[in-house]
Amino acid sequence: MLRRPALRGPAEGLCPTERQPIKRRSGTALAACLSALAVLTGCGSTASTLSAAARDSSSAIATARLALSLDTAGKLTNAATATALDDALKELQTSRNTVLQLAPASKEDREAIKEALTVLDDCAAAMTTARDAVASSTGTPAVSDGVDGLAAAADRVSKLKEKDGGQ
Repeated sequence: MLRRPALRGPAEGLCPTERQPIKRRSGTALAACLSALAVLTGCGSTASTLSAAARDSSSAIATARLALSLDTAGKLTNAATATALDDALKELQTSRNTVLQLAPASKEDREAIKEALTVLDDCAAAMTTARDAVASSTGTPAVSDGVDGLAAAADRVSKLKEKDGGQ
């Protein structure tokens, strides 16, 4: 049995190491930090965000094309190819969501966002066709349809990258 009461922690409102009252900070410091964070995150331009989305999408398409070429050469299993295509599709969706969150400041920004979304939607459609071709046991759609769709998607993303400054 305990002979004295057990301490459950520091006394309410006291600093645990010094047993002095804890000074409460006003919400002003928190508000200042949140304002600074909002300003910093809003500083990214539409063009740089679109350029990053195009780069990421280009990488995802290249991964998918490599997986399909290895699959057709018999050097990759269907399961591994399907996983690579699913991962690439998720990357495309992430890029699309990033573009959707942009707040266009001008008419040119709105047009650039619209074009990027159209390209990313076409890329996702090509990626889905490729994924369905790998998963299909009937041969419909054909893997060649997926290969052709991804090649066209790669060209569209390449043109989008060039238009956004060649980054």
